[in-house]
Amino acid sequence: MNHINFAIRTVSLLIILVALGQYQNIALARAAEAEARELQIEEVEAYNASVLAQMSAESEAAEDNSLYVDGTYEGSGTGFGGEINVSVTIAEGKLTAIDVLNADGEDPAYYDQAVAVIDEMLKAQSSEVDTVSGATFSSTGLIEATADALGKAEK
Repeated sequence: MNHINFAIRTVSLLIILVALGQYQNIALARAAEAEARELQIEEVEAYNASVLAQMSAESEAAEDNSLYVDGTYEGSGTGFGGEINVSVTIAEGKLTAIDVLNADGEDPAYYDQAVAVIDEMLKAQSSEVDTVSGATFSSTGLIEATADALGKAEK
């Protein structure tokens, strides 16, 4: 009987030791995975920092290479109903606003279609955009006036 109790306690002790050993292996594996993830995060953060530094340097170089001098410039062009005058605003070397100062001779129906070309010029940062179909002359006048103003803004 004593031998059976001893055997049961020994087997129970061995099962507990095996279970603790397995738990230790799992804990060490999880710790190693966590450490590997932390290293990956550090590598990604270092890479992101280098990319941001490079983008910042490129941005500064781009600012130095801008085509235009900051300010507000006026230009004129010929539309469907006569002369069109615009005011162009340059900020930080970029085209930020195009305001129509005078387009009194333009037909309202054509003019309303032609003003869509202003958004296209702002997106393109240039006056080299396509005219608006159905308002070709009016949009050409806006493009010409903007090109004239941008010509005055060039470095």
